[in-house]
Amino acid sequence: MNTSSIISGFTDEVSDELDVQIRALKELGWSHIDLRTVDGKNVSTLSDEEFARVHRKLEENDIAIACFGSTVANWGRDVISDLERDLEELRTSIRHMHTAGVPYIRIMSYKVSEPEPLGTPMEAQVISSIKKITEIAEDNGVVCLHENCLTWGGQSHQHCLRLLEAVDSPALRLVYDTGNPVSMKDVSGTDPYYYQDSYLFFEQVKEFVDYIHIKDAVVENDEPRYVFPGEGGGRVKEILKSAAEERPGLPISIEPHMAVVFHDPSVQAPLEERWSTFIRYGKQALRVAEEAGIRFS
Repeated sequence: MNTSSIISGFTDEVSDELDVQIRALKELGWSHIDLRTVDGKNVSTLSDEEFARVHRKLEENDIAIACFGSTVANWGRDVISDLERDLEELRTSIRHMHTAGVPYIRIMSYKVSEPEPLGTPMEAQVISSIKKITEIAEDNGVVCLHENCLTWGGQSHQHCLRLLEAVDSPALRLVYDTGNPVSMKDVSGTDPYYYQDSYLFFEQVKEFVDYIHIKDAVVENDEPRYVFPGEGGGRVKEILKSAAEERPGLPISIEPHMAVVFHDPSVQAPLEERWSTFIRYGKQALRVAEEAGIRFS
């Protein structure tokens, strides 16, 4: 068993331009990328020609794609009306993943406009749609990583486990985001709902986790303020220590959200600030991970 992790990052938080994203990785000395947005287009919507150019440039710079950061079933998608769009984007992604040898694609489990406890009609709708998505993934030999974001399956660890149990596919695993639970309510019980505990959530689902996003935040006036890793409520080091001890070798990626947030256009800093934030974030994440016992290849 390989017990060394790779380190990657959502470099579109530096720039939409691939050349700048590559320079950021080289500045950090990293050789993997979580490919999400290039020139304003999500990776799942790139044409074959566009992806071929992206892949060629990454190969020329000895950078491998660790995961596709798709928009499939994300926080802006409706569980019923957007399913066909999601399936089409998945098929396109799979074609490109095969070209580049990418094993993972990040997905979510559809927007929730209000708290959706277990047992509501949306549960069956989500399970049905995610089953269709994972059937295609399984048939084509790729793995969907469900992120614990503000979508149905991220509302509590019980929601997450229910989704995994109901879909019951080796093509559905988890990417655990350490920062998302900080500002998300646990909808497993009854109102009033309280904020999730990131470490406790991880402990309940870690056997299904195949990937980790490092993010950290604090809550101010019921809104997240993103901070450097280890400086917020995400319990980042505790989660990484648990992973190092019980799930060694998991790929790790940074998603700072400090100078740019993809679901909030108002958070968009100048390039110089985005660059400096990303580089500092990457170095600090690496230090926190190594202090937690993570070994990198």
